[in-house]
Amino acid sequence: MKSGLALGAVVALLVTSGFASTMRTIPLSSSDIEQFGGLGRNFLPSCELGYFYLINGCAYVTVVEDIAEAKSYGMHFSMVDTVALHDPCDTAACMTLDIIDLAFYDVLAPPADQGLNVKVYGSDASGEPTGPMLGNRDFDPLFGDTATITVTGIDFTNNGQEPGLDLSGCDGDFVVLVTWKNSTGHPSLVLDDVCTCVDSCAVNIICCEMGTTPYVYPRLVTHTYDYGTEWAWSKQDSFCDLCGCMSFGYLEALWTCGFCTQSAATEPTSWSTIKALYR
Repeated sequence: MKSGLALGAVVALLVTSGFASTMRTIPLSSSDIEQFGGLGRNFLPSCELGYFYLINGCAYVTVVEDIAEAKSYGMHFSMVDTVALHDPCDTAACMTLDIIDLAFYDVLAPPADQGLNVKVYGSDASGEPTGPMLGNRDFDPLFGDTATITVTGIDFTNNGQEPGLDLSGCDGDFVVLVTWKNSTGHPSLVLDDVCTCVDSCAVNIICCEMGTTPYVYPRLVTHTYDYGTEWAWSKQDSFCDLCGCMSFGYLEALWTCGFCTQSAATEPTSWSTIKALYR
């Protein structure tokens, strides 16, 4: 099915807290994609979990721009989920969240205020935050260039010096909530894309992988939600593909969790620091 959308055009409008957030599709470069492979990481997770689609050679993402201050977006993870391209987690041996990789777009250069916060809560089966807070970090996203995707790593082990977040009390069901703590509207949230890949099949054979295993669509189950305003969280809308949920399903944030890391022989180094070196 052809959508007739022009790449990069603003095609969706989200009105939140007085801000009009927009969504549009952009292509990823090969260097962008390398960031999602754990290049150079000294931390070796026993398992990882992420729900997004990303096809090397046909990679497009959807960015949510102009995000209001105190706005929170989140993702519901369950360690018992079986997800294509990720080895299943052995919850009998591993119930510790150590690393979260978060993708952002259009990060402003320092010293611009780009403050964000990430919190982790146990959740019920539907993805509503429950119980005590498990983790809490203020951070600035990694700056690369305003026209690039960067991945910021949140390391709850403090360079391997501390245990990660214990998920045993919530049976591995948890929510990651990211809140925009600045009034600049930056950076942009990054979601995956289905429609543009499908439309590009005629000109790029790699794009024809969309629709085959494991890139099956429409995805009718989603994990990424608008959670409203900080401290008044409530799971609200999910994100439809810009060509429509009925045909193409929901979109997922480009976020990955790493569990029960094992340090290499060299001194552990945070994922953010590693990527800064590789730049």
